[in-house]
Amino acid sequence: MILQVDLALRKVEGALRVVSWLVTLFTTFLIVADVSLRFLFNKPLPATWEMSEVLMPYIVFLGFAYALTEKAHIRVSLLTDKLSRRGKLACEVFAGLVGFAMCALITVWSWTKFWDSFRIGEEILAPIHIPWWFGKFAMPVGMAFFTVRYLVQAASAMIECASPKRG
Repeated sequence: MILQVDLALRKVEGALRVVSWLVTLFTTFLIVADVSLRFLFNKPLPATWEMSEVLMPYIVFLGFAYALTEKAHIRVSLLTDKLSRRGKLACEVFAGLVGFAMCALITVWSWTKFWDSFRIGEEILAPIHIPWWFGKFAMPVGMAFFTVRYLVQAASAMIECASPKRG
């Protein structure tokens, strides 16, 4: 069961990673076009800075779960390197459950902030209409998958710790 959840989660994380890349490329193109038009024709694109601000959370938050899956997050292993296999797994379970709890709280908090912004139709102050809630939507989505990934990793470590292998 946990393997099926892990596989499905990996597919979603891959899709979120691609969206993050595409947003990064679009934002880069937007800034290059703005600077080029400003320099060459003294006609910058309106609200480039504001659009970049609204898109930035998609670059940051959509990659969190994928980075955790790939073990690309910062880890302090000074003590855990000296532990037995079961000790390392116990630390993985503890870290996964703490990460799950913290990320779940942040997910709920960020969802309420997004929803309040969406409800009132909040816009960023810019020369063109840019909904601020659109940028705020990336945090609860990214954090939700980050939360689930922590839970899956903690469950996987629990299962592995319960297995008969010794180490």
